[in-house]
Amino acid sequence: MLFLPKRSRSALLLTVCSLGLLCTTNSDAQAQRPDPNAQPSGTQLIIKREAISPISPDKFRVPISLAPTRQLDIRSLNEGIVQNIRVKPGGKVSAQEEVLRIESAKAIKQLERAKANLKVATIRRDLARGQSGPQSQANLDLAEAELDVAEADLDLAQLNFDNTSIRAPFAGEILNVAVTVGTFVNEGDLLMVLRDSSELSARIPVDRQKVKQGDTLEIQLDNGVAEGKVQTVLPLTNEWQALRQLIDTAAIAVVVIDNKDRRYEDGQTVYSEIVPRQAVIEVPNTALKNSETGSRLVQVLRDNLVRDIEVELLGSIGDSRSYVAGPFQSEDELITESSQVLLDGTVVMPATQTNAQNTETAPRTTEPRRRTFNPDL
Repeated sequence: MLFLPKRSRSALLLTVCSLGLLCTTNSDAQAQRPDPNAQPSGTQLIIKREAISPISPDKFRVPISLAPTRQLDIRSLNEGIVQNIRVKPGGKVSAQEEVLRIESAKAIKQLERAKANLKVATIRRDLARGQSGPQSQANLDLAEAELDVAEADLDLAQLNFDNTSIRAPFAGEILNVAVTVGTFVNEGDLLMVLRDSSELSARIPVDRQKVKQGDTLEIQLDNGVAEGKVQTVLPLTNEWQALRQLIDTAAIAVVVIDNKDRRYEDGQTVYSEIVPRQAVIEVPNTALKNSETGSRLVQVLRDNLVRDIEVELLGSIGDSRSYVAGPFQSEDELITESSQVLLDGTVVMPATQTNAQNTETAPRTTEPRRRTFNPDL
């Protein structure tokens, strides 16, 4: 037996389709409990269909998230022992505030030596000034040059010593502290991470024909939307190259979001409208329809049922075909054309199977037997 969904209130007719399908269609007759021996007239229904090969959206996806435009790894500029840590992870700091101090015996000794060398160079310069004779001017010039070197060495030693006091280069919050008091660190070791979350950014795949530098762009987040300004548009990076299969003009937009009110969080997931989140298939443009809500849809045959599938239109393939994303299954068959409007839920079965069933139950007469079925039974 073949049935339409119960919402259909008309009698059902069995019709053989041109592609070997037996389908149920609507007639203009009022739905009533029919006589089992009634012989309604049928109309031919033509359905064209094609197999689909869904592409997993994982092929095109790369994680995207909001990140501070300013984030800095603070590293040691000296070797020594961590003496004092003034902030904890999550703590806020102002610009040039001391956040950590390192006790460096090496830096201390270098500073002391530089001061002593400067004292020696100063005495030599003073002695050269009191000399007379043909070499006096040359000796004075040499002494003054040595004094200049000693002064520069002292400046470098003082700078190196000052770097034992670690200060925040800009206002922000401490994201991570990588050391503890008493830890011995070498030059270049990570001490802590500082970030400024008052401005966030994200690198989002876009269609460069639709998005330009300076545009205001609305981006989808994991719990809402945010508006940002497109700082620049860059070529696709290696991890996004698969998107070229869908959109030839794909690019990366660097979008900056003002977050002085701390409305958004570092690490929030960002979605791109050109990156599919459901299975992708290629369809002829003739198969695309408009739903009552204004979205796009296609129809498929699934387990002998006609199903409406809402889709997201991605990129075009020439003038006649397009890529779309939707909740497709590998066994679906895409309906490309139909001679009549098909309702979601219409039952469609192989004609050979149904004809065989009718042959077993039909009486041996010269006239073919047809049956109608009431959906309310």
